Amino acid sequence: MSLFKYRVLTTGSSVIEGKKDALTQMDLISDLRKSGYVVLKVQKVGEERRISLPFGRAKRGEILHFTQELATLLESGIPMDRSLTMMVDAQENGVLKAALEDILGGIKGGKSLANALSGFPKLFSNVYVNMVRAGEEGGVLPQVLKRLGSFEERIQKVKGEIISAMIYPLLLTFTGILSIAALIVYVIPKFSQIFQGIGIPMPLSTLILMRLNHIVVMYGWIFLIIFGVLFFLYRRSLRNEGTHLKIDRKKLSLPILGNILWKIQVSRFARTLGTLLENGVPLLKSIDIVKDVLSNAHLVDILEKAKANVKEGEGLTRSLARRGFLPEIAVHLLSVGEETGNLDKMLIKVADSFDADTEQKIKRLVTLVEPVLILFMGGVIGSIIISMLTAIFSINEVSF
Repeated sequence: MSLFKYRVLTTGSSVIEGKKDALTQMDLISDLRKSGYVVLKVQKVGEERRISLPFGRAKRGEILHFTQELATLLESGIPMDRSLTMMVDAQENGVLKAALEDILGGIKGGKSLANALSGFPKLFSNVYVNMVRAGEEGGVLPQVLKRLGSFEERIQKVKGEIISAMIYPLLLTFTGILSIAALIVYVIPKFSQIFQGIGIPMPLSTLILMRLNHIVVMYGWIFLIIFGVLFFLYRRSLRNEGTHLKIDRKKLSLPILGNILWKIQVSRFARTLGTLLENGVPLLKSIDIVKDVLSNAHLVDILEKAKANVKEGEGLTRSLARRGFLPEIAVHLLSVGEETGNLDKMLIKVADSFDADTEQKIKRLVTLVEPVLILFMGGVIGSIIISMLTAIFSINEVSF
């Protein structure tokens, strides 16, 4: 049995919060629904997501919970202003609470929800705001919010899987670098003092390590400055549109990683565009919104050119395929979607397929990288240790 914290809506439109033991989260949700409650939130005690207020921001998980709860309240027939009032009262995050209070004030002042949300671009993206606007115009806001919740949930899931896959290799690299630095900066100089005290020559391998130690200690700050300057120049070059395009084009042509980066971008494009079209946002406006979601300038440039072709009557899939924006399988699926009038559904299928493929490729890459990193770090550390042992053994060969 586990203890869960829940928030429910009664038939009298009041919110009740409490804690209850249950075998699983779904069992508790089922029991609460049988009791006639509308379930707003169920979360295992001890797993609540905390927000660090000093940073002045809200996590995406909080926005997801807000979206799902607002959809449930509106679907239950509760007016927008009352729904937001209830959510403000129950909100624990100070940053999001202040934003919701301002949004509620805007709603009471005659603003639409989309216009009120647009005042907080760091909390609610352009995609989010435009989907809400489409839902309001079509009179299907609760349904749109539910789809938006699913969209945000899927995006977070993919990001989480990628981050989880990269944690171990990054930790391994960081630990290895620290170990090598400790040996070179701290341990090797101790050996130097021992040999200087005895007055015997050091082996070649130890001399090389001592030279490396000297370079790191004496000139390490110069390397840091050079690295900082190069990083500054790189960031500055990205401000130049032509250079930025060339760099991002090169990124997509990198072996192995280029294909993964490309499919991540195409998946993001397909899921966002499919969700927008599914919720009634016009195609040309959707393309403008999707451009803000992509982080590769080369692909954004292709999308802008494709939009111009779509205005002239050319199909979106054909225009993108002609410029190499889409993989072959995506071209076939989206062509069928355009012909049958189901482009939005096909876009979501392409996104699901690419997300699964990307996740699999990242896992394979990590599986290959981990042993290579272990062998490399082990080889470097082992070489240093062998060099030190050689020096120690050489002392025994000296005649006193």
